Amino acid sequence: MEQLLTFIANHPILVGAFAVVLAALIATEFARMTRRWKELDTTQAILLINRRDPLILDVSNSTDYANGHILNAEHMPPSRIESGNSQLLKKSDRPVLVYCKNGQVSPQMATRLTKLGFEDVNLLRGGLAQWISDQQPVARGKQGKPKGSGGKGSGGKGSGGKRGKQGRKSETDASSESQPVEGSARGEGEARQE
Repeated sequence: MEQLLTFIANHPILVGAFAVVLAALIATEFARMTRRWKELDTTQAILLINRRDPLILDVSNSTDYANGHILNAEHMPPSRIESGNSQLLKKSDRPVLVYCKNGQVSPQMATRLTKLGFEDVNLLRGGLAQWISDQQPVARGKQGKPKGSGGKGSGGKGSGGKRGKQGRKSETDASSESQPVEGSARGEGEARQE
């Protein structure tokens, strides 16, 4: 015990840094254990999309959304969630999959959604960057009319797991498929050409 006290007295900066890191680790674990939303990897997110038809919210900025988003994702900037958007609140009974460009903003938005009364909130771990890294298709362009309203779903120039990849079905072809395919998001089970 005497050696420990001597070490602490001789290395106050090191001991202080250790205490700060330990406190941060405990706080992070406590926050993770008490949060009311689930973090999903890409495979789990695909299963959610295929089986439960969640409300998919892209909380990235408009430019990032136009550059690529998950098919049928609704662009929902954080300011619209923070303000308690009335159109969004009407959908609080549906499961939600929320993501952003790289997973930095979406945890705060997932927490906000649970505070607004959404009970089944899910977060895509790693955001769209991980989705693309896992070679899942994305839609590009601005959001179009929702399915069934005569539009093109998310409205875009096409889909593809990697940007510039050829040989994939267009977004309108992909959204018209009736059977979901395991391992790929609903309606995007086209053959991969390498």
